[in-house]
Amino acid sequence: MAIDAANARIFGSDDDKVQVGPLGSTLPTDLAAVDAAIVDVGWLHADGVPFTPSDSVEKFRGHQGGRVVRTTVTESDLSFTFQCLETTALTLGLQHNVTSSVTATGTTTIEATPGRKIEARAFVLDLFDKDDTSIHYRYVIPRGEIGERAEFSHSGSDITGYTFTVEVIGSYQIITNDPAAEVA
Repeated sequence: MAIDAANARIFGSDDDKVQVGPLGSTLPTDLAAVDAAIVDVGWLHADGVPFTPSDSVEKFRGHQGGRVVRTTVTESDLSFTFQCLETTALTLGLQHNVTSSVTATGTTTIEATPGRKIEARAFVLDLFDKDDTSIHYRYVIPRGEIGERAEFSHSGSDITGYTFTVEVIGSYQIITNDPAAEVA
């Protein structure tokens, strides 16, 4: 196979999005529209959506020379991170342990507690090549769990951003129309 710079992807198009829905949502099986129950979180931080594979490998050494003779994977996980730049009911609900919320006469009161439980959600990520927006990658994650949240600040010098780390639980799909991904 020859090298081909046209297969090098740069994401960050205007159409990139992270979408969150309730566990058990009807998930897409192609690149068509997503069910209305799965909601876009809005503007994302310029860092995009980094995926982090985490593998732990145990090495077995032989007596002769102490060299590695076998390895085995003892843990293998995948997570992704995203930072929301919009403050909405959805992003506040992901950030805080909301126990109730009521809107009356234009004022919303949100009750929250500092401790929170892991809440499983469905995620759909749509990513497009920045220069060739016809190239579309869709990650369909039936179960993701937000385990880590990052510090956020309400200040006059930066956008308030809510950062989440999602652990992918179980299998997921990558759906794409990228010709370079076609299996021969």
